[in-house]
Amino acid sequence: MTKQLDDALGLSSVPAIYDDEKENLPAVVSEQADDDVDAARTGLYDALSLSQQAVQDMLAIAQQSQHPKAYEILNSSIKTMADISMGLAELQLKKQRLNKGSGQPTGDGNVTNNLFVGSTAELQQMLEDMKNGNTNS
Repeated sequence: MTKQLDDALGLSSVPAIYDDEKENLPAVVSEQADDDVDAARTGLYDALSLSQQAVQDMLAIAQQSQHPKAYEILNSSIKTMADISMGLAELQLKKQRLNKGSGQPTGDGNVTNNLFVGSTAELQQMLEDMKNGNTNS
């Protein structure tokens, strides 16, 4: 069905790689994508720096004036700074997913935190299997 749509619209389909999380990732991550991610990261860091300075300035103004509107603007500036920080974290995750799909290394290979997603019965069964040395489940 997809090939028929691609042919009808005159598009060329890009092969996808399926990872463990069942996400469709592009088969090739270009250097341009890495450059774009780096440029976005630099922009976010610049925005975060300016936002931190703005928060400091607004804090001084709010403390001097004791005006409710100044505190409202300070609160808005702090929220903007937090949003930028979250944007940095999301960008890092997206970059890791892109690198994982392209076969590029994403880190040092050390696992510091594990998360089990499943029911308690599955967790108990897995722990029991590990205790008994049965690793094929």
